[in-house]
Amino acid sequence: MPNTSQAEIRSSRAELVAQMHRLEDELQKVQGRLLQFGGETLPGVHLVVQAAGRRALLSSTRVLEVVRLVATHPLAGAPAHVRGTFICRGVPVIAVDLRRLLGAKEDPAMDAQIVILAGTPVVGLVVDQVPRLVENPKLYEGDVVAGMPAGWKESRLAAGLCLDGDEVLPVLDPSPIQGELSGRAA
Repeated sequence: MPNTSQAEIRSSRAELVAQMHRLEDELQKVQGRLLQFGGETLPGVHLVVQAAGRRALLSSTRVLEVVRLVATHPLAGAPAHVRGTFICRGVPVIAVDLRRLLGAKEDPAMDAQIVILAGTPVVGLVVDQVPRLVENPKLYEGDVVAGMPAGWKESRLAAGLCLDGDEVLPVLDPSPIQGELSGRAA
């Protein structure tokens, strides 16, 4: 790109980033539809996240990275589950305490982690830990409402159910959180 100006490079990069976000959104929609139709497995790699004594799966396609808990700056007028904002690799991130959304009253431990999600705004879910990854988890075949683990029954974040061994785990859909925070400056 020897004859390309810096402005053209920035514009091209911005277009590619926007296209990537559209493709990620489409992939998330397709995975949601797969959950509804059922089958044997949910394709892809998923993080097992643990928060407030509960476990769930989160598609790795939604995740940019996992970082250690960091100090945050308050975000004016934000709901109680929003811890604040921080900068990660030059990008502002809104930290949302998934633990609080699940009923935790205490602050996270010093070894807690933040799962930074792809999308706009960039949201980081504060979790107790991400102990491991699961590849192609088996879809739960029973009644989803009856099979939903305690603590997740009323959650707007559970998109479906998968099995991890004998344990039934909800598959997280963080879209409602990202939608709630859309338009907020980090």
